[in-house]
Amino acid sequence: MSSELREVWRDGALVVVDKPAGLPSQRTKGGDDGVYELLCRTEAYVGLHHRLDRRASGLLVLALDRRANAGLARAFREHRVRRTYAALCEGHVDAGTWSWDVDGKRARTDVEVEEARPDGVTAVVCRLHTGRTHQIRVHAAMNGTPLLGDRRYGGDLARPWDRLGLHAARLELVHPLTGEELAFEVPAPWAQG
Repeated sequence: MSSELREVWRDGALVVVDKPAGLPSQRTKGGDDGVYELLCRTEAYVGLHHRLDRRASGLLVLALDRRANAGLARAFREHRVRRTYAALCEGHVDAGTWSWDVDGKRARTDVEVEEARPDGVTAVVCRLHTGRTHQIRVHAAMNGTPLLGDRRYGGDLARPWDRLGLHAARLELVHPLTGEELAFEVPAPWAQG
């Protein structure tokens, strides 16, 4: 395994890694290798079923056995993989549910406020009920409180930052081969002392 990746857990069928900000989930159009390519260097098989933005960090689960693919794909498609994100939003955020459509499709994100910081940033916890592309980023911007570092969706409202204020902090799923309930948690880099 590459020194860029911290392995959180593995068995013969799955691996869970803590992706650092700046490393893509898979090869970019510019040719930069990502988590998938790094794992392919040492593993006989790797299946990628979800992604994190390059400038975000956090937990990714990948298949290491072809037999795990169908069950893992079905779990993501049916929204049975529970994902919780830590995020830093520009401005004041109220707890509640963001339920605006993303790319014309229903999308729902539950938001819990962790801390209203004195610098005008609100630390929140987001739980996805749907898995639309850039869902939390889009919802935060639509709320008028874009993620730190998210110039794409937040425009001039988003405070510049060297990374995206988004971290996949918790991942819960049922193992597609054994049926075991799995849960993994990694605190956001900005929350670590």
